[in-house]
Amino acid sequence: MAFELSDGEHLLKVEASRLEVRPHDELFEVVVDGNKKVVSISWISPAHLSILLDGKSYNVEVERFGKKYQVTTRGEIYEFAVTDEREGVTTEKPQAGGRLVITAPMPGLVVEIMCSDGEQVEAGQGILVLEAMKMQNEITAPASGIITGIPVESGASVNLGDNLFIIES
Repeated sequence: MAFELSDGEHLLKVEASRLEVRPHDELFEVVVDGNKKVVSISWISPAHLSILLDGKSYNVEVERFGKKYQVTTRGEIYEFAVTDEREGVTTEKPQAGGRLVITAPMPGLVVEIMCSDGEQVEAGQGILVLEAMKMQNEITAPASGIITGIPVESGASVNLGDNLFIIES
């Protein structure tokens, strides 16, 4: 997974890959502006986690406000926006007739489906919620149209690239 973090003044390019998932924590290799680190993350609650980095432990509180995050650790508050390089690439190119096949931008669990087959939707409207790494991500319609297929069900596990829904415009 690759993304950029920006606090308005600074921009960091971040690449992360999961090395190991253990019963109570996850181990990641993270590359931030070319510097490689191994990070252990343990979720304490949905908004609190413990991070072990370079032999130091950090208790972190994370609050999400749309695409912006507020992170509090060691009495300091940091605010930043995340730009995910997967944005805009989660759909196949339109096929004949304006058909869009929306695919999973990451592996995860479908926790909610917010519309039904045959329903008219608007661009930006939430279609389903995909939980990955204990964070819920709303997957939205990239264009207005009619939902003509939802091959997944609530509670289903999906892999990167699995079809989530189809929109005909």
